[in-house]
Amino acid sequence: MSDHQAEDPTGSEPTSKRQSPSRSRTSARRGASGPRTVLRRARLASADGLSEPTDVYVRGGLVEGFDLGGAVDLELDAREQLVTPAFIDLHAHLRDPGQEVKEDLASGLAAAAAGGFGTVVSMANTTPPVDDPGLVTDLVRRAELIGQARLRPAATVSVGMRGERLTDFAALKAAGAVMLTDDGIPIADAHLMRRACEYAAELGLVIQTHSEEPRLRADGVMNEGRVSRELGLPGNTASAEAVMVFRDTEIARLTGARVHIAHVSCERAMRVAEWQRANGAPITIEVTPQHLTLTDESLRAFDPVFKVAPPLRTAADVAHLKEALRRGAVDNIGTDHAPHTLAEKERDLLEAPFGIANLEVTFALLYTRLVLTGELPLAALLRLLQGGPASVMGWQAPTLTPGAAADLTVIDLESELPVQGRSFKSKAKHNPWEGERLRGWPRLTLVRGNVCYDREAGDR
Repeated sequence: MSDHQAEDPTGSEPTSKRQSPSRSRTSARRGASGPRTVLRRARLASADGLSEPTDVYVRGGLVEGFDLGGAVDLELDAREQLVTPAFIDLHAHLRDPGQEVKEDLASGLAAAAAGGFGTVVSMANTTPPVDDPGLVTDLVRRAELIGQARLRPAATVSVGMRGERLTDFAALKAAGAVMLTDDGIPIADAHLMRRACEYAAELGLVIQTHSEEPRLRADGVMNEGRVSRELGLPGNTASAEAVMVFRDTEIARLTGARVHIAHVSCERAMRVAEWQRANGAPITIEVTPQHLTLTDESLRAFDPVFKVAPPLRTAADVAHLKEALRRGAVDNIGTDHAPHTLAEKERDLLEAPFGIANLEVTFALLYTRLVLTGELPLAALLRLLQGGPASVMGWQAPTLTPGAAADLTVIDLESELPVQGRSFKSKAKHNPWEGERLRGWPRLTLVRGNVCYDREAGDR
């Protein structure tokens, strides 16, 4: 295994050992033990749309095959709905340890499964920050006991997220950290960022940025522009993001480190990132659901539910991000799920914390707003939530190939249901899309072959 090929988080067989899923009545590991489950009348995504109804068999935590027949321990009716590999989120704030009043591992991983996610990378800006191998080990251990979506923790770049001294990257990786990030706080010291990238490159670790120049970002609570001036609110200029994206991507080019540019929110930053990649920077690019669906006009209500960092930008920025999706310039969609208590989010806009909770609504929102409107093919959206994030991390792309891990989600593409925050598994029930009617809701999620979410069993 090369440094670039991080361990596959799902425990699947190597690609070379998998069998083709294109032929019915195929199976993998015929001697595999464990409970046997079948998803009846599933429809699989393909280049031509959705397949004819197919029975998908799962055994021992792996995809066994298709249309096999025989006795099963559990039968699930997929009802000719889409069955696809569970999604991967590289950017989720689960607030554990220390901020469990906002979210904890149990609620956060249950929310992930309810959103169709089988694997999430948890951010490290907790209390205390995840800057010690023991904290990483504890997160991994507790997540395994919970048995929901898979947890892959990130650890901090700097001790205490103070931006002064690097953490022990090698020890953190050995404990189970898959990414390094001080997300939430930009790394202001360029020399420290260079040293971090050099160290991470040696270990084959990904560094995820929070690219905003602190002095330009200042105390802005929303995008700096016409709307902020009309409202009299302090603005956060797009230049703060573009300047820091240039610095971070230039350091990536200098060091050869795998740097992931998180939550790109504006046209200027996207253009900088694309230019740097075209000129040899080994970077990857992420956008979020909120920056694809909301604009700074939302802040006219002075509602902190729309307060996020980087801020919601203009309609022109949103249009450019969507166009970047269509061109394949974006590697993944990360949720940047950032739960807070309702009391915090009901503070004055100047004092309320940044962050939007969205794990459970992400796919339905993007399917409705982008796929059903014809702005993005379904296959492209799936890539941004499956193979795209896997490629960022150097993991094997999730598939339905026999022998692959049975992390699956069943998506109801037809039923139109309203967003109802009160039914979220997350502790954060407030969201910017409350009441909006969406299609594409996850109905079932299996992780390791076990049902972790069943909407019709009262989970939604």
